[in-house]
Parts: sequence; structure tokens; C-alpha cells
Amino acid sequence: MSDWVIVCPLPASAFSVAHDFNVGFLRETRWPERTLQQALQDTVSPADREAVDLLSSPSKKLTLTPPKHRELAWLLTELGDDLRGLQTSLHDCYNLLGPSGQGNTLVVSTQRNEAVKGTITRKGTRIARGTIHLKLRTLPAQTLNIDPAHPITIDPLDDLNTLLTRSIDLLGITLAHAYPDDDSPTAPRVEQFLAAQLRVLAQALQDASSLLRGPPLTETDPHWVTRSAALSHFSPPLPPGISFYLGLQDSQLVLWLRAVEPADTPVNLGMKFALALGTARRIEHDEAEQIFTYCCEDGHAKGLHTPAADADPLAPPDESPAKVYVREKIRVESADPSLLSLSAKLNALSHSLLQTRRNLAAVMGEELEE
Repeated sequence: MSDWVIVCPLPASAFSVAHDFNVGFLRETRWPERTLQQALQDTVSPADREAVDLLSSPSKKLTLTPPKHRELAWLLTELGDDLRGLQTSLHDCYNLLGPSGQGNTLVVSTQRNEAVKGTITRKGTRIARGTIHLKLRTLPAQTLNIDPAHPITIDPLDDLNTLLTRSIDLLGITLAHAYPDDDSPTAPRVEQFLAAQLRVLAQALQDASSLLRGPPLTETDPHWVTRSAALSHFSPPLPPGISFYLGLQDSQLVLWLRAVEPADTPVNLGMKFALALGTARRIEHDEAEQIFTYCCEDGHAKGLHTPAADADPLAPPDESPAKVYVREKIRVESADPSLLSLSAKLNALSHSLLQTRRNLAAVMGEELEE
């Protein structure tokens, strides 16, 4: 392996003596003692000079924002946009539940027979009108017409409407207090305030979803004994022996129809023989042998009291809650697309809000109370 040597020719003037060149720096001399501030006095800007002074002075310390504080500040800024998006989504949920146009017309019919056949129209939290034909085994065939002047309120939907309204108001107050300028939060200890507000909002969304789910499909809604539709909602009025109750199960409207009779009604002799011989049978259902204290939503139980033998014929009829048997019971589901969509939206919002609360709790160094 050979070594290469590069030769650069120099001009003759390069070898001449530089008389004017000062080589004093080659001798051992002391550099003038000048401070860092004095050396840079003429070469740095005032801002840079202040930074140099801060670094060179042991009595002054740099104040750096801890990473947790910077992360919390960033998260609170981003949270403002998330809350505004959540408010918009809640408005969409409210619109799905609220009355719009002519309302939602739903089919109410039994699948395997014609015991119940008809339609109802939901506008908001009420059934505005409807016509239902009944062919029950224990009652004569008849037609129920809901009077548009006296719509039937669905109590779970009414409660759901209240929850959505309060949730929207809560978000409005939260945004107005924590983000008055639609930018970064300015209130002191705003993270504590936001955590508390989001906890209340999360509970409201859980309650709303619970209302839509209703009781399990294997159970009966127990509120029918006090919240069945009053007779005056129908034209002509509903017969006293029919309980008409609307509720929610699995995000669907469910109609429960019951044929009821006073618990102290004596069984006639012919029915006793028919039951004994087997020519007539009681209709089997899960409430057949139970006694219920029943009244409509107005607190009255018209026509469900057996008059006493010595009762005054001029006295007003007893309309207080009555003890009744359920002779026949029919359950009819009616799928409402708006309620199904509302349930899906509420579940998605609950999951999104839960993740937001987890992030905030993690940055604050606290345990999330779910």
C-alpha cells in the first residue's frame, strides 16, 4: 500500500518576512479579566443579555413549567372543543326525541294472531293518536280510539326528555364558566370544576340509557298498576275492565293490555262447572294468581268495585284503587327507529365521555369515580 503526498506550490511572496505582523500572541501573556457580561456587551441584544445574566447568576433560578402542568394545560384546551362537540350531539339526541312534523306512526300488532291490530302515532313524548282493534278471549271484540285532544304521555320518555334538557343546560353553564372566550380556560382550578361537572353529566347519560332499556325482557314493568292510561284518553272512553299501559323495553315502545276484574267478584255456578269439567280453562300467564292494587294514572279505578249489598244506591260510586285479578295479558312490541338511533347515540356519547374523564383524572393524578 503506497502513501500519497499532495504538494501544493506556493508563491514566492509566501516566503517573505511579514514585518508588520504582530506575533506577540505567541508569547505567554495573560488574557484581560473580563466578565461574560462585559465581553458580550457590544455583541448581544438586550434580550439575549438578560438570558446570559440569568444563566451566569447563581442567585437566580430558571422557572420551568413541569411536564404535568403543560399536559394539563393542553388537555384543558382540547377539552373545550370536545365539550362543544358533545353539546351538539346532545342537541341531536333531543331532536330525535322531540316532536317533528307529523310524528312517527308505529304498527302495534300481535305476530301470531289478530288479538291486537292497529297503529299509533308518537309525537315527542306523547301518543297523539291511534286506532287499535282488540279481539281478546275474555272480552268482546272492540276498537280503541285515542282522542287527539287528550294524548297519552309516555312517562319514561317524559323523564328522558327532562334528562336531556338538563344535560344540555349543564353543558352550556360549564362552557360559559370554563371557556368564556371559546379558547383556553381562564377560571382558577378549572380542572376541579370540569371534573365535577363531567361526573354529573356522565350520571345523567347513564340514567337516560337506563330509561330506554327499561326493565329486563323477562320481567314486567311494575308501574302499570298506577300509570295505566286514564279512560278519558279514548273516544269513546275506555271500558273499565281494560288496562292500557305503554312503556319502554330494549329501546322499543311496548304496549301491555290487561283484562282485569275485581278480586272479590264471585264466580258464577256455570263457570265453576265448566272449570271442573274442563270445558273452560283459565288463561295461563305470569300474573294469573296474583292480586294487584290497581288504579289509572288519574288515581281512579272506575267500575272495578263490587257494590256492597247494603250500599246506598244514591251514593257516588267508589273510584279509589281497587284489588283486581288479571284475567288476560298481552304484550306487543313496536320498534321506533328514532328511539333505536337515540339509544345508540347515547351509548356512544357515554363511552366518549368516560374516556375524556379518564384522561382528565390521569393528568390530575386522581382516581376516576365511575
